[in-house]
Amino acid sequence: MNAIARTTILALIGAALAGCASIGEKYQRPEVGLPANWQGQPVAAETMAWPDREWWKAFRSEELDRLIARAQSNNYDLQAAAARVAQARANSQIASAGLYPSVTLDAGAARVKASGGGGSGVNAFSIAPRVSYEVDIWGRNRYTADAAEAALLSSRYAQDVVALTLTADVATGYFQILSFNDRIQVAYDNLANAKRLMTLIEAQKAAGKVSAVEVERQRTQVASAEAAIPPLLQGRQVARDALAVLLGSNPGELALPEASLRPVGTPVVPLGLPSLLLERRPDVRQAEADLISANADIGAARAALFPRLDLSARGGFAAASLGRLFDGGTGFYTIGLDLLATIFDGGALSGQVDVARGRKEELVANYKQSIVSAFRDVEDALVGIEQFALQEKAQQEVVVHAREAYRLAEIRYKAGAADYSEVLDAQRTLISAEAALDPVRFSCFSSIVGLYRALGGGWDDAAKTAAATDGSTPRP
Repeated sequence: MNAIARTTILALIGAALAGCASIGEKYQRPEVGLPANWQGQPVAAETMAWPDREWWKAFRSEELDRLIARAQSNNYDLQAAAARVAQARANSQIASAGLYPSVTLDAGAARVKASGGGGSGVNAFSIAPRVSYEVDIWGRNRYTADAAEAALLSSRYAQDVVALTLTADVATGYFQILSFNDRIQVAYDNLANAKRLMTLIEAQKAAGKVSAVEVERQRTQVASAEAAIPPLLQGRQVARDALAVLLGSNPGELALPEASLRPVGTPVVPLGLPSLLLERRPDVRQAEADLISANADIGAARAALFPRLDLSARGGFAAASLGRLFDGGTGFYTIGLDLLATIFDGGALSGQVDVARGRKEELVANYKQSIVSAFRDVEDALVGIEQFALQEKAQQEVVVHAREAYRLAEIRYKAGAADYSEVLDAQRTLISAEAALDPVRFSCFSSIVGLYRALGGGWDDAAKTAAATDGSTPRP
């Protein structure tokens, strides 16, 4: 049996060992106890709700659709996330290269002269391709490639986190601007009412019906109404600047119509949102991808403790002159088999195994924490939607009654049946009630956006059908 045959047999044996000598730890998803339904949300198959992938369209706002499309095209954080995915893809390609042979080409020219010999020496020219391959007996290269592939998946989920956060922030920022528009309009209306009553009181003062005290008290009300407007204008500009940054624009360059939050549609949140939806959240999926990568790193670190088997083959031509390089008899080849084993390293390799195991334990805790945090986010959003809706309804009643009380007090004051204190109290109550209504309405919208964010966005019809029928985890 010649050397080529013996080397081939050894390579085949090594390849066989590579298929059966896996020493890594099989990945198992950590168990995290979750209730079957949200607090106060009974699970019913016929009422399960799955947010649309373009969830923001449920608000039926063309301006919001336009802003989110612009943010998805221009946002710098999203562009950076895409660049990180490209880097992870390249790293995965680099890590996978160890699974394949390496082919190089050696070409050289030299002048050779023996030490102490006579003559002027001889020329040596050679050209020889070289093939080398590490037989992955213990799976080190495979684990390294698997870890890099899981890291690539993690980067994609991280990009999804950025995209979901971006759309939610744009929606929240836009609704905040609309809420400021409403609050500013209410503030101007209150100022107009205060000035109108001021005109009435000044007329009665001229007629001798009221004293200067009532005039000054109403002037105080007018000044207070005027003082309430600048902070609202400032707040709206700050919100616009923040939204402009999300859109990839310079602050101060964003122009929006003076729209109101009141006509914006409010999506209905049905009962029966299953806790299974949490597994769709990109941050949860990212945490699990990191855990899978760490699990593969343990296998790679353990495999590094064992010997490596390298095969190499080199063949080509060598001659004393370039003109005779490819003549007959100038060809040569070499075939080699190297077994490399670490005898002593001061515990460096075993330390790498311990590091990898510690990293995995850390990521197990991170994964469980992401699940618990995600569940809390959904619970908080559901409670917010319910309670802010009740508060808004009650506050609307407060505003209705405050307006009627102010209207009646003004009529009584004009008729001389009530003094100015009654009108002043009614005016203050109305201003307070109207000022509180729009922030509550914005909190309702913010909670709905928070629920979509907490649920990880939307799902397509195929995933919806699968999860509703067999309880499988929907994939993005």
